[in-house]
Amino acid sequence: MASIYERQKLKPSQLVTVAERRFADAEALCDTGKNLHANGAQYLCGFVIEMLLKARLMQRYSLVASKPPHAEMSQDEQRIWSLIYRSHDLREMLDRLPQLEAALQPKGREGAPPYWQHLVEICANWTVHARYSPLSTTMAEARKLIERVRELKKVLK
Repeated sequence: MASIYERQKLKPSQLVTVAERRFADAEALCDTGKNLHANGAQYLCGFVIEMLLKARLMQRYSLVASKPPHAEMSQDEQRIWSLIYRSHDLREMLDRLPQLEAALQPKGREGAPPYWQHLVEICANWTVHARYSPLSTTMAEARKLIERVRELKKVLK
């Protein structure tokens, strides 16, 4: 049986599955109602967005994603490969997916959730470095983020 610690090259659909599982983990942390689990829930919510954006990048840049980096790759292709397999920079990932803005803007849909605005805010604020923070957030903030990510994951899959 394979170990969860083994490095694997995942397909976009597998990244979506990972995102769903980490979202369930974030919900489980929130369900405790304890503020000491709020940071973990928020961190996992950002990780969910990261996985969904990486799945989108893999689909959009399938040729780059399908092979290891090599000397013949352009600098831009190397950066895209790095965003998929090494980076945690949500803002840059979002910058490489300009079609998302058009897809997520609520055109003429009164009362539609501001998906694009929520995604931009998460990408601007979340960082992998949150896992090292000695500061604490609240469960109310974590629940707010969970609800935003719940809606976003529906439209990002």
